[in-house]
Amino acid sequence: MSSDHYELAACGNGSSGVPVELIILSDNPAVLRVKIGSNKARDFTGVDLFDCLLSVRAELESKNLLLCCQGARSNVTPSGMTRQMSNGRLAYLLPPEGPISDEDLVDIFAPADCAEVVSVADQKVAISRVFRGS
Repeated sequence: MSSDHYELAACGNGSSGVPVELIILSDNPAVLRVKIGSNKARDFTGVDLFDCLLSVRAELESKNLLLCCQGARSNVTPSGMTRQMSNGRLAYLLPPEGPISDEDLVDIFAPADCAEVVSVADQKVAISRVFRGS
């Protein structure tokens, strides 16, 4: 499997996991081809790959599913610079304490455990709490 092809799972809605295939078709413009279960593949476009991922996650959430990838964890967020330098493919895994470093960068499409992922709305709330310090 190349680094532009990911086989992930989506969890929730009483399912043990629905297979999700992601293929990065293009970086600029950013285009992800996504196949959810046995459904027909669909393309998602955005300003960068993180933006595409947000659209994919919203689609899955409409089916009560959460995508099990690093970019869906409550403590993962890109910076403006990482979005620009990696076209949104890298984001920071925020450490519980201390400064953020390049060692905290993760591929947003890398797999994550179902227990670690949250909805887009919950992720935004969690990240805003970190940066507000509460």
